[in-house]
Amino acid sequence: MTTAPAPPYDDPESFDRNREPRGPTESSALAYLTTQQDRTPWSLRELEAERTVFGRHPSSHIVLDNEAVSRHHAQILRSHGHYFLEDLKSRNGTLINGRLVDQPTELHENDAITLCDFEFRFHQDRPEQQPTPPAPLEHDSDNSRYFAVGVEPVDDDSSSSSILSKLSMSTIRRDYVAADPEAKLQAVLEISKNLGQVLEFDVVLTRMLDGLFEIFPQAEEGFVLLKEDKSANPVIRATRNRSDTPDRTPSISLTIVREAMNTGEAILSADVMGDNRFLSSQSIAGMRLRSMMCAPLLGVDGEALGLVQLASRDVTLPFSESDLDVLVGVATQGALAIQNASLHAEVLKQRDLERELEFATQVQLGFLPNKRPQADGLDFCDYYEAAHRVGGDYFDYIELPDGRIAVAVADVAGKGIPAALLMARLYSATRYHLLSQPDLGQALSDLNRDISTSGLGHRFITCVLIVVDPATRQVTLANAGHLPPLVRHADGSISEVISEFPGMPLGIVPDQEFQQQQHQLGPGDTWLMFTDGVTEAMNGDNEIYGTERLQDSLSRAPAELDTMIQAIVGDVEIHCANRDQSDDMCLTAFRCMDPAT
Repeated sequence: MTTAPAPPYDDPESFDRNREPRGPTESSALAYLTTQQDRTPWSLRELEAERTVFGRHPSSHIVLDNEAVSRHHAQILRSHGHYFLEDLKSRNGTLINGRLVDQPTELHENDAITLCDFEFRFHQDRPEQQPTPPAPLEHDSDNSRYFAVGVEPVDDDSSSSSILSKLSMSTIRRDYVAADPEAKLQAVLEISKNLGQVLEFDVVLTRMLDGLFEIFPQAEEGFVLLKEDKSANPVIRATRNRSDTPDRTPSISLTIVREAMNTGEAILSADVMGDNRFLSSQSIAGMRLRSMMCAPLLGVDGEALGLVQLASRDVTLPFSESDLDVLVGVATQGALAIQNASLHAEVLKQRDLERELEFATQVQLGFLPNKRPQADGLDFCDYYEAAHRVGGDYFDYIELPDGRIAVAVADVAGKGIPAALLMARLYSATRYHLLSQPDLGQALSDLNRDISTSGLGHRFITCVLIVVDPATRQVTLANAGHLPPLVRHADGSISEVISEFPGMPLGIVPDQEFQQQQHQLGPGDTWLMFTDGVTEAMNGDNEIYGTERLQDSLSRAPAELDTMIQAIVGDVEIHCANRDQSDDMCLTAFRCMDPAT
């Protein structure tokens, strides 16, 4: 095909279609255009002017009423008996025999001129027979499953019922062969089978796009968007394109995405640039999309999980209504596969969390004493149960260098992993200060400053420290806002050890000073330290167990320490009945054995 530069011509925006065209010279002959489409008022037209403009604007010589056509789309120029076709920088391009016109190109006999879904034939001489208009196209009036962008769905069979009904098969390139329905069905079944065999989230998305690209060879790019919990807009989770730059960002219009996801309907557009519905979207203008179809990924509850979209930049390879049916089928299977993959991921995440919690439980139990102190005339016992896998209650036995035994009981505000982490910090700090400071009040003051300046957040800790001397039977106590210990005497009576120097919990006032007080341990006396998980345990009527009930249970319990602790725990469980434990429980006791026993 030979080409020649275009002769000078006026701006297509300003020419006057009503001016008298100059007739042919002696050295030239008239050429003709023919069409077999019923959307033009003529089937044969003489090209008698030096310049014939095609476009949507009424000032064009040949007016083409279609939103896909530009206002001034293309023109035919006559020069010295030769005719040239030039594209006027239209959105969708102009074709000669299926090839894009990028410069003025000479026309020859029977050349096919394609402007969007309009086709004309160029003839050097007047055709002997007039072409007969084709039979009216059949239209699908069922728009309940999908709609064409830019055209309101209507329940009639008129030519305006769907933009797709206006597409001519002659606009499809001759070297393009669409997959037949049976092949498409087989491909959909294959995709469904593949999706059903994988549970990895990313693999599901990749296989869905790979399968769609096999079904639709005209698809140049595709992507999957999915909703994210913390994002107002969907997020790209998978992409694919046939270009030389596979990492190129796909063309995405949130206008189209929101339309599909909000309505739950699939969208098909033969020409995105010309669709009235999205004319207000500035982002679409720079994408140069031509044919596009997308389908929302609907979950079992009908909510949109995301969207899958395929697009082509070539107006000669549009997607069809049957293509949209295929995409909807794949999207339905893909949505189920995505939900299954999400559930599988949650199961794996929960399993990993369970493993981490199990490890944290073992670590926390490692901080607790694994054996009880051995001292002449003294017996020790303890009980610990976290409300969750890990907890914030703490107790410890520290054997001091001079033979004394320290007992520490504390309750970190809160439950779960944060409280457990602070408990681990408390474990090491308490041991350090008890071993480095002989005065118990001063040791508690140093511990408070350590906790207050540790940067562990605004959490407070109630704590009671007790040091018992096996030789003198002297008990030294310092209390930082903790529940007063209970003492069961040999005669079964119960008394509370109220602190003479009350102090606030650790971590509130950094410069708080604590003081110690001393008591004498009598024969048969049993000291019980506990956390509020015991006294504040509730039953189904929201009644707390309370200190009075604890005192009563302690007074009635057997004298032997292990049996005593188990009796108290059993009484708490009877009170709570079937209600789950809401707080950590810790009990620690020591007893001065009666010489008579």
